[in-house]
Order: sequence, then structure tokens, then C-alpha cells
Amino acid sequence: MRPNGRSFRLCSSIDLFMTTTYDFQIISNTLVPGISLVVAQNEDAFSYLTEEEDYTYLKDGSVPLINEAIDDFILDAEQAHLCAALV
Repeated sequence: MRPNGRSFRLCSSIDLFMTTTYDFQIISNTLVPGISLVVAQNEDAFSYLTEEEDYTYLKDGSVPLINEAIDDFILDAEQAHLCAALV
């Protein structure tokens, strides 16, 4: 019997997949010990690196940072509503 004579629909399982896109990819395993590379994944992220943070970038567009500065970079990026993936 249906409650109150109305039909209802029961979903036993629903799989929802949402993709997350990151503004930066931080590569911690580099050839130079103690240095990580920050790679912008979109134009806004690259502008943030070069204009707001005034970082110097390499020919491939990545920004080298010492490992001790990564935590501060992530916090500053979050303040600017940008997110990073540590790889």
C-alpha cells in the first residue's frame, strides 16, 4: 500500500561523480632536492602567480618554490579562492 494513496519512488543507490578541477598542480618530486614546481592549470591561476604573487616562472610556465614555502603558497592561494593539488 502506498502512503496516503500517493505513489513514491525509492532510489536504492545513486552514484554521483563530480570532477574537481584544481587551479594549481604542485609537483613535489623534482630533480632538485628541496624544490617543488607549481604549475598553473588555467589562465587565472597563471595570472595569480605572475601578477599578484610576482613569481618568476620557467620556460614551461612552472614556478619553482622551496618546499618550506609550499604551505604558505597554498594558504595564500586559498585566500584568493584558488585551490591546489599536491602531487
